[in-house]
This record gives sequence, C-alpha cells and structure tokens, in this order.
Amino acid sequence: MSNTPIQEIAINLLINTEITKADIETKFLETGFGIRLIEKERTRFDRREKFCENGLTWVLENQELGWGAKGFDEICNKHRWDISTDSTMACFRSNFVEFIYFDIAYLSKEIQDELCNLKSIEEEEAEKRNKVKDLLSNVLVYSMYPYGKLSSGELETKYGVHLKEIQRGMHMNVKYKPRYGNIGWVSNQVLGWGASTGWDITLDGKIACCRVNYDDYINFEIEILSESEIEDYKAKFSKSDNMLIDRLTTLKSMFDKGLISTEEFDDKKKEILEAV
Repeated sequence: MSNTPIQEIAINLLINTEITKADIETKFLETGFGIRLIEKERTRFDRREKFCENGLTWVLENQELGWGAKGFDEICNKHRWDISTDSTMACFRSNFVEFIYFDIAYLSKEIQDELCNLKSIEEEEAEKRNKVKDLLSNVLVYSMYPYGKLSSGELETKYGVHLKEIQRGMHMNVKYKPRYGNIGWVSNQVLGWGASTGWDITLDGKIACCRVNYDDYINFEIEILSESEIEDYKAKFSKSDNMLIDRLTTLKSMFDKGLISTEEFDDKKKEILEAV
C-alpha cells in the first residue's frame, strides 16, 4: 500500500532535511506539518534490524547513520535520521553511542491548529518574560534594589510586576539559587548581602532570588501585572501616601501648637516613616 502525502512529507523531512532535537522540543514538526514523534526507546547500538523481524523496512536500509561529528565527512554519513518505509517509525542517532527510536503519529487539522494557537500564546508569553527579565536585570540585579523597598509599590506601579514570595530559608534549603542546578541565571554570581541587597533572575524571567543576610535567601515568583492590576496597585499606594501625609501633617500641627516636645516630634516622625 502506498504512503499518503503526509507520510511522504515525513520521509522527506527526516531524510532530506536537518531536523534536530530542538525541532522536536519546540513542536516544529507538529505545528508545521502535523507530525508527532513519540519516543519509544533509547539504545547504545543500532537496532533497526531488530524491527525488520516484524516486516518493517527502512528507507536507508543498512546504511550506518551519522552522529554529527565534524571533520569526518568522508567516513560519516550525513544522514542522522532514518524512517521506516511505511512512515510509522523513525530512528535518530543523537551521538556516537545513542540511538533514539520514535513512533510517528499524524495529527488531525483540528489538533494541529490548536497546537499552533497554543504555541503562539507561549511565544507571546516568552516575549513578555524576556522584556521583564531585561527590565528587572537593571532594576534589581545591577542596581542592587533594596529589599526594604519591595513593600513601597514601586515595582507594581512603575514597572508593572509583582514579586510573590514562594520560599525563604538558608542557602542549602531554597530551591532556586544562582550557580546551582541546570537553571540559567542573568548574573549567575555569588549574591551580596547587607547594605547592598544581592539579586539574580532566571533567564526565563520567571524567578527572582534575593539574598537578604549572610544565610537568608528568598525566592520570588515574578508576576506580570495586567493594566487593571497596575491601576489597583496605584490606587492602593496612592491611598497609603495620602494617609502618610495626613499623619505627618497632624504631627506637625501638634508640634507647632506646642502640644508635643521636639524630642517627641522627632521620635514620632521617625516611627511613622519607618512604618512605611
């Protein structure tokens, strides 16, 4: 039985183009062609012949697959992929000693369109996150934003972001910290503490890490605010500012009338400002 047009496309893509693992991870084949590769198994050796026992045949037959080695063009096959002639299974040689086998599924137009829409939303979100990462790199990381200013509303009203605390503890206990794990960080350096607050942000713009004291770290989830949420924060902190002004004005009036001493005035003023 002959292959369908989409099956012929699958053969052409895997044999005649340089499809990479990144293309699979980014769903390039799914959104662009309606082809899904489902990992079946990994082996240290080429086992394509094993599947021939079930009547399966391969486009490249017994040719040894390449593994992307540079400088070995004369002895290394340019093809790293092979696909069964019925377009139901694929094999990828990821390196010298690893072969990955995939079952091939063909998606309906409805599912493909749904995936395209989802990918578009994800790309839009990633673009927003990238802008936030660049913004907060300057505001937090490079300017060593004071931890005490987090409650001022400046990040929410001026930059449209809110840092939601998700974990606080010693270095050994917090989940997200620069220079550890497989997560990329903007600075990826040892964080400062004390008078200059140390900050870093993950490269995906989703997590911030702050070092408040020697062994006191805080992880924050970076929330991107909508326009209505920004306006809510502006209203909230505008009200707080007005209350502060009213309290200071009342205090000054009491001092001018001689109701409190200079020492009492200074102490109360300090108390009010420290509460901000």
